[in-house]
Amino acid sequence: MTNRSRKLLLTLIVLFLGLVTWQRFAEAGPFQAPAWVLLVMLGIVFSGYMWRHTSKMERKESDHWIEQEGRVFIRRMEEERRKKEEERERSQVSS
Repeated sequence: MTNRSRKLLLTLIVLFLGLVTWQRFAEAGPFQAPAWVLLVMLGIVFSGYMWRHTSKMERKESDHWIEQEGRVFIRRMEEERRKKEEERERSQVSS
């Protein structure tokens, strides 16, 4: 799922929940929903924000770890290549 589609999905969910809440409590007057409903809506928005923030941080940590492991792998490959070249030189010199 791309970043853009995640933003769109999150926006649609928040819009849907907001419209459902507004429709449910519209009879009492505009924006006169009970306090617990407003707190729940704020909790949902905050949870979404924290989910997005932590997933972004985890992705950065994962990318950093993958980059470090890639460097180790490349270093090993270079050492093996160097050893093979040294063996070839030795075999050419001795023959």
